[in-house]
Amino acid sequence: MLDDLLIETFINTFYGYGNYQGDYWFIGMEESGGGLEDISNRISTWSKRGQRELEDVAEYHDAIGVTNLFSEGARLQPTWNKLIRIILSSTRSDFNIEDVRNYQIKELGRSNRNTCLLELFPLPSPSASEWRYNQYSLLPYL
Repeated sequence: MLDDLLIETFINTFYGYGNYQGDYWFIGMEESGGGLEDISNRISTWSKRGQRELEDVAEYHDAIGVTNLFSEGARLQPTWNKLIRIILSSTRSDFNIEDVRNYQIKELGRSNRNTCLLELFPLPSPSASEWRYNQYSLLPYL
C-alpha cells in the first residue's frame, strides 16, 4: 500500500516539469507508469527532493533511476520527441534528429529553460483504460 497522506500531497501539489515562465507549455493527460514500485519510487523521490510543484525533468528522472533519456546518445522519448519537433519547427526551418535529441537532453522540461510540461491527472498510469490506485490506496476517491 502507498502512504495515503503522501499520495494526497502529491496529487494536490505536483504539476509537472520545467519552468512556469517558459514560452512553451504542453499539457498532457498523465505520465505513463503505474506499477506499485514505480509509483512508490516516484512519489517518495519527489518528497525527498522537496515536494516541488515543478521538477526539473532530467534531474527528477535521474533520481528515480531513469537514466537513458538525458545523456549523450539518449533514446528519444516518443511523446517528448513530437513536442520538441513542434518547438523546433516554430523557431527554425531546418533541424535533424540530433537537434531533437539535444533538445531533449538539454532543454525540454528543465527548470531553468523555456518549456513547461504539465499533466491534467497527477498520478502516472500505464494506459487510459487501466486504473490501479484503488488497489494501492485507501483514499475513497481513488
